[in-house]
Amino acid sequence: QNRLEDLNRAAVRIAREVAGDQCLVAGNLSLTWMYEPDSASAKDRVRKTFDEQLEVQVDEGVDFIIGETFSWLGEALIAVECAKKTGLPAMVTICFENKDETAEGKSAAYAAKTLFDAGADIVGMNCLRPPEHMLPAMEQMRKAVSGYLACQPVGYHTPVDKPDFTSLPEFPYGLDPLQVTRGDMGDYAVAARDMGINYIGACCGAVAIHIREMARALGKFSEDTRLWKKGGEKPMSAYEYYGHHIERANK
Repeated sequence: QNRLEDLNRAAVRIAREVAGDQCLVAGNLSLTWMYEPDSASAKDRVRKTFDEQLEVQVDEGVDFIIGETFSWLGEALIAVECAKKTGLPAMVTICFENKDETAEGKSAAYAAKTLFDAGADIVGMNCLRPPEHMLPAMEQMRKAVSGYLACQPVGYHTPVDKPDFTSLPEFPYGLDPLQVTRGDMGDYAVAARDMGINYIGACCGAVAIHIREMARALGKFSEDTRLWKKGGEKPMSAYEYYGHHIERANK
């Protein structure tokens, strides 16, 4: 708590350094664990925390604000309220645990409408669920609203009866066998695009190969760069495939 300014300032500076002039840098808000739906004082504490974070992030020059991972729609609405005071675009996303509803019992469609009505520029879902259990809810949102939608699922497969990956007995250290393949993530990106999702990303468990495959599937690379081909300008020892055979031979 007493390092709020230092941590937020450092986070934005690191992100800006990595992004250079090629990417936008977002400020970030997330669930606080302080929200209580029937407590005005708890809501005020959430509001104060968000305002303090945003003051630092805006001072560091973020381009827009993301509020994410809200299972409580009420807390997401506070994030919209605080983000809009900055004058920057605001993207706010909710998450579903094992039920297809917010913690208050609201549907995806209801949440999307409510967040847009509150002033969010982009709404959607992130975290907890893999593509196969998030896209149906996103489809409900798409049917309910015409604004920009964001979808950022986790990179782990989960069963139908426990779609929230944090509810699995494998969480957090035994999830590796459940990781979504890069091909699955590419398929998800195409499905999301075809559904009319505007902001297509990923969350926990997604790594660089997933994001790259999503970009490939969406045609972000030219056809030449999408195909592996052997080059003649380097010796075979410079290629990973050659090293793979060396390793096998030495075993």
